[in-house]
Parts: sequence; C-alpha cells; structure tokens
Amino acid sequence: MASVTPLLSTPTLSVGEFHCPPGDASWRETNRIGDRAHVVFPRRSVLIRQLGRDPVLATPNHAMLYNAEQRYRRELHHELGDESVFVELTEDALEQLAGGGPLRVTHVPTGKRTYLLQHLLVRQLRGRLSDELEAEELASRLVLSVLAPHLVRRRPARARTTADHRELAEAAKSEVASDLSVRRSLGELARKLHTSPFHLARVFRAETGFTLAGYRQALRLRAALERLPENDGDLSALALELGFSSHSHFTASFTREFGVPPSAVKDPSRIRALLDAA
Repeated sequence: MASVTPLLSTPTLSVGEFHCPPGDASWRETNRIGDRAHVVFPRRSVLIRQLGRDPVLATPNHAMLYNAEQRYRRELHHELGDESVFVELTEDALEQLAGGGPLRVTHVPTGKRTYLLQHLLVRQLRGRLSDELEAEELASRLVLSVLAPHLVRRRPARARTTADHRELAEAAKSEVASDLSVRRSLGELARKLHTSPFHLARVFRAETGFTLAGYRQALRLRAALERLPENDGDLSALALELGFSSHSHFTASFTREFGVPPSAVKDPSRIRALLDAA
C-alpha cells in the first residue's frame, strides 16, 4: 500500500518520503498531487504522465515539478515501485522562492551538490537532529537550487523538432536507467535507438543537461549513495553490482562526485559535518 512519511511540516513548506509498491491501486488510477506545488526527488525510475504534458521517465538525475492540483498517471519502470522524497510548497513559498507559478516545466536536472544536499537533509530529518528553523532553511535552499534553471527561458524551437528530440532523449534515459551494470558504448546505444551517435549525444545533452556517460555515472553514484547506510561493509560487491570496475574505481568516482569518500557518508556521526560542508 502506498505510504507517506512526514519529515518536516512548517507554514511554508513540508518535506516527506513517498513509497508506492508495484501492486498498489494508484498504478491503475489517475492521481492528484494535492493542493500544493511539489518538488519531487525520485529514488527509483518511474514513468510519469502529467495530464496535458509529455511523459517523462523520472530518475534520480532530475527533480520532478508539479503544480498544485496537477493530475498524473504513473507507470512501473523499477521492479520495486516508486520511491521519492518531496517538498510541498504553499503559494506564498512558491512566489518567494521561484517568483510565482505556475511551474512551466515538468522536470529539471539536479546537480551533484543538490542531490547530496537533499539526501543529507532527509537523513538529518529522519534522526530528528535539527531544529525546525535550520531544517526549513536547508529545505528552502534545496528548492531554490532546483528551481533556478526553471526561471531561465530558452528560445523556442520548432514544435516537431522539439518533440522528436524529447522522445529520443526519453528513450535513451530509459535504456540507460534500466540496468546500471551494463557497459554499453555510444554506438551500440545509438544503433538500438535508430539514430547516429553524434546526434544522440548532442540531443541528449541539450534535453537533459547531462552527457550520456555522465548521466549513467551519476545514476550509479546516486544509487550507491542511497544504499551505503544499509551496506554491510562490502564496498567491492556494491561497486561491481553498479557497474564499476573495482573498489578503487568506485571510491575515486564517489569522492570526485560528492567531495567525500563513501566511508564518510556511511558514518551517521558525520552527517552534521557533511551538512555544514554541503
């Protein structure tokens, strides 16, 4: 059964965790986001169809944006269902943080510091270790870092070209996110999607804000970040499971991405220092 775990509630915003197992009835229904705008950080890949908008494969590399009362449908992509962290915003909060609504896009890419910040904030809130003011300030900073790209308006492209590029990028995202352990070349991926490697690489970067290699690497590292707290200490097995060639490759990549080694994130006593640094 779908569940929501509240982590923070203030007059301006709320933070919580959402889990929807594969057998829940909401997979077969049209859902309503609620009476507040939402910024959602997916933990697992799930296909989201906001009514009136193009479908999007939501993954940990992007934040999903919903206006108040937005209706949508979800389609299973990950075998364990849908899991995410969300921030609800009142109308006043949206006005202050993003210059008012409605939100004009359904998703924006999240940088590595933004993703690390939301991860650490959630762990902090789970432990009830921070006061409300500090938590609200961190949550506000998190939302602002996500919505900043949304405020930049781009020159419109031709409708047909825009649709084709979006479809190609979504198909590539689905291929990459389906199995993070697969090491597939750009040429192999392009052939599967019936396009040229150059065109795929250019369109993917323009549509998602990531290179294909960077997108896959970010998904692997973010999956590792979520699994570290429950890891029994066998980082070599985790590294190989996620497609890294070795323990040292994983550790070096993780440290380069987040600025700290896996051992630092795994240690609950160091969350406070990591939050200050983030």
